[in-house]
Amino acid sequence: MADQPTRQGADYILMAMVAMAAADGRLDAKEIGLIQQIYKDQSGRSLTPEEIEAEAMANARDGGIVARLSAAAGNLDKTTKEEIIRASYLVLLADDLIAGEERKKLQDIAAALRVPEIHFGAILEDLAIWLAGQRS
Repeated sequence: MADQPTRQGADYILMAMVAMAAADGRLDAKEIGLIQQIYKDQSGRSLTPEEIEAEAMANARDGGIVARLSAAAGNLDKTTKEEIIRASYLVLLADDLIAGEERKKLQDIAAALRVPEIHFGAILEDLAIWLAGQRS
């Protein structure tokens, strides 16, 4: 992995992961555990399940992550944008079911970040290769 995202970048990663986990209408324990692990790896800070649920409620209240990421895209570096997509995709895979809403949310996140479709596909392909290596 490249450089670590800034604190602000880690917060956007958290928002995107929570939005992805909630895209199918619920947050399950596996998704919450993964969000906690990834956020700690990115920020060095631990989160409680209650903090994650509060973030999900905040996303629902303020119109969601897509508008927030779109507004911030110009201020986020390439590494942070890639980490947002990677972390979101890992959360999407956490419950072993890929709902149509989740796939659409991931595409919306990439578009909001102004990540070209070809780069988006490359990020997912690299992550798939990494995941395959983890399972070996």
